[in-house]
Amino acid sequence: MKVPAAKSATAERAAFSERLRRAISQFDDSLLSATVLAREYNRRSRTSTVGVTGVQKWLGGEAIPQQDKLVFLANWLRVSVQWLRFGDSGAHVPISGKYQRRLDRIVSDFSALSERDKALVERLMREMLLLKEKEPARTSA
Repeated sequence: MKVPAAKSATAERAAFSERLRRAISQFDDSLLSATVLAREYNRRSRTSTVGVTGVQKWLGGEAIPQQDKLVFLANWLRVSVQWLRFGDSGAHVPISGKYQRRLDRIVSDFSALSERDKALVERLMREMLLLKEKEPARTSA
């Protein structure tokens, strides 16, 4: 039996919304607010803007963003575009051993910090990423 197109599109939008919420939760819970997500998106993006209503539709499973916005979201939230849009299981690239060891050391060091110091490190990283996003794109000579 064939699923009606409208139902399949509804399921696709709902699945996208779940993936978006998951990516946001893993990145920064404060972005689960449509107002905050729209504001931070617009602060970072140089090519497009979003409205709170549009973001509410993404989070509520009513719409999927246009490709340029999808690419920006995926890059910002550090997930693959493929996974964010379609949820394909192959979207996550395995981490190399060297990188995994480095990541394990960082997590271990971070875990040893006090809650106050953890908050400071998180704030510093966010500020550094904001500065990086504001840098003009560099091209190799």
